[in-house]
Amino acid sequence: MPKKIAQVLAADDAVGSEELEAAIFYLSRKLQEAEFRNEPVPFLSYRNKVIFETTLKLRRAAKATEGV
Repeated sequence: MPKKIAQVLAADDAVGSEELEAAIFYLSRKLQEAEFRNEPVPFLSYRNKVIFETTLKLRRAAKATEGV
């Protein structure tokens, strides 16, 4: 399911790659802070981070194939 969501996001230009990168940075920091405080990892933060990272990979792969 997360991969399907990432594919939909990758095709949608409403959310820019810069916004995704900022969200990934924010979520990574949130996960690191939870780890530092020895708290449980927030599942939704982890899930969204994975979705956004996959979205960026799909977009970059699509741009790489367009240039060929």
